[in-house]
Amino acid sequence: MNTIPPFRHIVIIEDQKARRIIALEESTYSMGRESTNDIVIYDRVISRRHATLLRIKVSPKPDSYSYRIIDGDLQGNRSTNGLIINGRSAVAHDLKHGDVVLFGSDSKVTYYILSTSLKIALFNPPDTSDLDEINEATSIGEEASKATLIKDDDLKNLSAEPIAPSSEGERSSADLVRLASFPELSPNPIVEINFDGEITYLNPAASIKFKTIHQEKLQHPVLKGLLGGQNTEGNLLLREICIKDDFFEQYVHYLSENKLVRSYLFDVTGRKEVEKTLAYQAYHDTLTDLPNRDWFDEQLDGAVARAQRQDSLLAVMFLDLDCFKNINDTLGHSVGNQLLQRFGQRLNGCVRSGDLVARWGGDEFTLLLTDISSAEDSINLAQRILSELKHPFEVAGHQLYAKCSIGIAIYPQDGTDRETLMKNADAALYRAKERGRNHYRFYSSTMTSKASLVLKLERLLHEALRNNEFTLNYQPQLKLKDQRITGIEALLRWYHPELGDVSPLKLIPLAEKTDLIVPLGQWVLKTACEQNRQWQQAGLPPIPVAVNFSPRQFQQPDLVTMVKDTLEETGLEPQWLEMEITENTIMQNSESALETMQNLKNVGVRLSMDDFGTGYSSLGYLQKYPFHTLKIDQSFIHSLTENPQDEAIITAVVALGRSFRLRVIAEGVETLQQLELLQRLNCEEIQGFWFSQPLKADYATQFLRENIRG
Repeated sequence: MNTIPPFRHIVIIEDQKARRIIALEESTYSMGRESTNDIVIYDRVISRRHATLLRIKVSPKPDSYSYRIIDGDLQGNRSTNGLIINGRSAVAHDLKHGDVVLFGSDSKVTYYILSTSLKIALFNPPDTSDLDEINEATSIGEEASKATLIKDDDLKNLSAEPIAPSSEGERSSADLVRLASFPELSPNPIVEINFDGEITYLNPAASIKFKTIHQEKLQHPVLKGLLGGQNTEGNLLLREICIKDDFFEQYVHYLSENKLVRSYLFDVTGRKEVEKTLAYQAYHDTLTDLPNRDWFDEQLDGAVARAQRQDSLLAVMFLDLDCFKNINDTLGHSVGNQLLQRFGQRLNGCVRSGDLVARWGGDEFTLLLTDISSAEDSINLAQRILSELKHPFEVAGHQLYAKCSIGIAIYPQDGTDRETLMKNADAALYRAKERGRNHYRFYSSTMTSKASLVLKLERLLHEALRNNEFTLNYQPQLKLKDQRITGIEALLRWYHPELGDVSPLKLIPLAEKTDLIVPLGQWVLKTACEQNRQWQQAGLPPIPVAVNFSPRQFQQPDLVTMVKDTLEETGLEPQWLEMEITENTIMQNSESALETMQNLKNVGVRLSMDDFGTGYSSLGYLQKYPFHTLKIDQSFIHSLTENPQDEAIITAVVALGRSFRLRVIAEGVETLQQLELLQRLNCEEIQGFWFSQPLKADYATQFLRENIRG
């Protein structure tokens, strides 16, 4: 009975640097991109310590062992991208001959078990002694080449257990040597021809992959073009070939001494498909499958260059879905995502075949119209889009009516480069939204002037905070039944020597867009608390001071701590501070808002819902959130004498407040007629110019001394 030779375990590494062979002899190997690993994988996307190889015993026999690969290191730290072994994700795997381990899109490791009796290298010709030993498997000539062919079932068996000795020991030593031959067992095709173009060797993988190679001979893609050039002088050729739908990397060695041409082929079809997919994904939005911003930018650059050469016009359109956030917040992100998909499809149906629709990001889309005859072409498209949006979207059982605003910039009058055109189309979109939404606007130079003014205001805002230019005015709140002052609201004011009084309608949104809203809000809170404490120390009966908080302020993670610190620093007791927030503040993150409000209530601070009645789920908020006060939005008060429906709304709000035991304050009361109507509707408290306009701190102090009663 012949002695079975020992076997060698190797891995072939294919990464961004090279293809190389490593013999496995140690009990453990660390693998990753860090240079301190035992096996370094040159690929940026894999982890520093991506995987570990462990030698394991397969049976009691001394030479019977294999290797196990595990994800991560021996301390239990997993890799970022994981392991894909033979096409499946795995945390650990006992390796078998021919197993392929993917570390990323560009790196893989293949595991083999080979007989140590052979010294056949993958990329080098065998020695003469080796050829004598395996002459049956590799003898020169077409007939011998055919003799290496094996059945598919045999090949599967060899791939599964290529080197395990049979229990009966029936295979001869020559058989084992042949079967353990690297070319014979390699899953990659190996093809050899002589300088006369005759096929001298095919391994089983090549015979199976290239069934027509004997018929086509030098016209077969694997052999075509290999002879007749200058490569016969011992050079190495690397090329890529395509056979039907399969792609191969072909490494061609010209062995001039033996007058042979040997090719090693590696199937890279999977990699090509991945590359194609990655290239597509790099330029397309994953949600809508539309081209993304990068692709749009490239196409716009090319379109501008062509328009310059051809002296033609093009248009850039910036679209934004109006009130998309409300849909996301009320119906969920899944419904919102489906709406974006349907919206993108509908846009594609509106444009010409040569036009480009892209998703810019979020709920913004961009359109590129090339070779237009006049600006009228973009008007027609904008009108067509707005008309299409009159029809509802059917999404998850909901009928959704989506509207959009559109900004338009025309080349060359509105810009001669991509950046200018996009900036001006965005400015036009901003103006369309500012003017009431759901329509289109062309860019004009006055929009740039306005943008410059906004930048100037931002700069002046920073200076104002640094130079203490802000002040607070205070507007009292009156209880109608006994004419008693029940509270006072702090209102931010900014007077600038050059700009004059800056409207709060401009000041607050501008501060909200910058990082200044947080320190500015802290200043308002501290100043209002200090003033209220001073009134109490002056002997005035205590009343709550109301401070408005914007959505961005309310989302600060340290808000509760900041409020507690301010109260402690100013000495004001918590019940004399009331924080006003709007429904929009809650809608931006309802769960986080609930937690914050509960914590503020536990501190002892009062909470007021401002602009009540202008949102979407007011009743639900009253049931869920710990409010103390409702403030009826002034828009209802202003139209009270003209719109009888508003009387019903106010009556309902007053009744609602009473049922929840809340204060109800009507804002913006300016006339005696409004006051009398509110009294008839049983509204108990008011705030507005009829009773008092916002007062500077000194005048507010005097007003309280004259009118407040304990």
